[in-house]
Amino acid sequence: MKFPFRKRRQRDQELNEEIQAHLALSARGEVESGQTHKDAEFAARREFGNETLARETTRDMWPWRWLADLFQDVRYGLRLLGKNPGFTAVCILTLAFGIGANTAIFSLVDTVMLKMLPVQKPEELMVVGTLSQGDDEPSTTFTNPIWEQIRDHQDVFSGVFTWGGAQFDLSQGGESHLVDGLYVSADYFGTLGVSPAAGRLFTSGDDKRGCGGSAVLSYGFWRDHFGGEQDAIGKMLNLSGHPMEVIGVAAQGFFGVDVGQKFDVAVPICTEAIFNGKDSMLDHRSAWWLSVVGRPKAGVSAEQVSARLKVVSPQIFSATVPPKWDSDLQKGYQARILVSSQAGKGLSYVRRAYNEPLRMLMTLVGLVLLIACANIAGLMLARAATRQKEISIRLAIGASRARLIRQLLTECVLLSLAGASLGILFARWGCALLVRIISSPRSPIFLQISLDARVMEFTAGIAVLTGLLFGMLPAFRSTRVSLTSAMKGGQLDETPARSHFRAGRWIVAGQVALSLVLLIIAGLFLGSFNKLITLDAGFDRTNVLIVRADSQNVIVSNEQRAAMWQQTLQRLQNLPGVMSASESVLTPIGGMTWNDEFHLMAGGGPKGDASVAWENYISPEYFATLRTPIRAGRNFDARDAVGSPHVAIINETMARNFFGASNPIEQFLRVEDEPGTSTPPMQIVGVA
Repeated sequence: MKFPFRKRRQRDQELNEEIQAHLALSARGEVESGQTHKDAEFAARREFGNETLARETTRDMWPWRWLADLFQDVRYGLRLLGKNPGFTAVCILTLAFGIGANTAIFSLVDTVMLKMLPVQKPEELMVVGTLSQGDDEPSTTFTNPIWEQIRDHQDVFSGVFTWGGAQFDLSQGGESHLVDGLYVSADYFGTLGVSPAAGRLFTSGDDKRGCGGSAVLSYGFWRDHFGGEQDAIGKMLNLSGHPMEVIGVAAQGFFGVDVGQKFDVAVPICTEAIFNGKDSMLDHRSAWWLSVVGRPKAGVSAEQVSARLKVVSPQIFSATVPPKWDSDLQKGYQARILVSSQAGKGLSYVRRAYNEPLRMLMTLVGLVLLIACANIAGLMLARAATRQKEISIRLAIGASRARLIRQLLTECVLLSLAGASLGILFARWGCALLVRIISSPRSPIFLQISLDARVMEFTAGIAVLTGLLFGMLPAFRSTRVSLTSAMKGGQLDETPARSHFRAGRWIVAGQVALSLVLLIIAGLFLGSFNKLITLDAGFDRTNVLIVRADSQNVIVSNEQRAAMWQQTLQRLQNLPGVMSASESVLTPIGGMTWNDEFHLMAGGGPKGDASVAWENYISPEYFATLRTPIRAGRNFDARDAVGSPHVAIINETMARNFFGASNPIEQFLRVEDEPGTSTPPMQIVGVA
């Protein structure tokens, strides 16, 4: 294809020669009729008409004229913007903030809510869930016995797999070095179509009861811990004190099926028994820790998958009913059905938790961009007043109003694109900041956010739209001028003076309205945030240091382990500057919770969901360390040792819920930690 502008100068020269030849021929005829040479030239030009208009009309018939005009407009626009550096800088910075904020939020929305998994044909994947009577949404968590039944009895998936999260300690002693792990079934990588970057991935022989253990590394972990060397394959990797042979490395860019999380090391499901020993969940019918995803066979629709899963549900749940549950719970369990839904975008806690906040943020940054557009439109209107004479002259020599509007809009789009280019840098910083805000050391969130082609297309599109949005009104207003007044140097606008400010008033009104909306939202947000900060959570968080310790790799007996923790706590209490120290299984507002059903030994009390309460295991100094007062009864002390009667301290909310106005001290509770089973009775000794 020939470049369309290669012969532009030649064509312009030929057109000029043709016009001059026509004028010379007309002038010669006038001279022959008896006029002077000067009068003949004047008569010829008068007969020819507007020479510039003739040139433009002729050029309109040339191919690629619109592209040539665009380049001409771009060059002229860049020249004008360069002559006004202050105005240009203000506009670019304003637009960079607005467009950059939109790009940052869209990048996050795209990663969490829109982007497909980086696997083969992700649109085919379907997640399996369970639906109980009265449930609004299915649960996607399973026990291992249910998974094994699904694996052995389904006939609609060409491949089906399960996985569960884990953490492994790489240290050989001393400070823990935790990495993110996955328990996966044999077909995990094969069903997803993930290829190995080195070695091989799991096969059916790797995931069998009694397996010796093997590991597949993520690409990032392989690069960071083994330098990306091929000799990593076959080496032994110590995971929480258990050596596992490295058999392969997953493909680069694959981080797992859970969006918002990543894995460093994947091990077969069968190795869970190695890590947890007698506490293994492989045969535990009440341990819900696995998710199931499958790829339907060719020609099998989503409706057929759901229908077939519903048919096999009674058989699967009858074979896996927990034997310790009472008859009513067992009936409800066996009435569950298996359902399926699309899983091409993966499963994501982040998506469920931040769906509405992300949509709200997208709306808010859209309002910010509209306010930025109003700001720039006001500046453009003011700038247009200084260019009216220029525009009048261009109209007088033959330029059409549409041509001038296009030129002015091109300048606006150039400003917007420059702002978008700077906004991309802001977006990269903004994305990292947003992920850091929603993440925490206890529950880290991993999102592979990249400014890929789709994000760049969004940014370019919103930049062009923004340029047109803030440039349309100034462009139309600035081209409504009086040519006669322009020649006289007087008032250039054909409309009355007051109408000149009407557009500005509308822009200011819109800007104030949008700003008011944002101010109200910001006020509500700050009010909610202030309430969260000042909320009485039942403890004083001032000068409290949280220390996390892991003793999994310490080979000691249970009696020695208890003594070890006691010695550790005493050493912490004796450190200079430490007022008090205590132990707890869970940290308040730490992202992890634990609840059970509680029942009164004397009978009565709440039933069903109302009997569920949140609990924790603590040491005697716990309430003193957090400065939580004991309202009634006593605190834990030396009387509450191993072998002594079980005791409990409840809070005021639980006291009101279970005992009303009665005194709960010395009353007895029992915990139903699993349906049908209860712990020994506990006597209430205090209310916090």
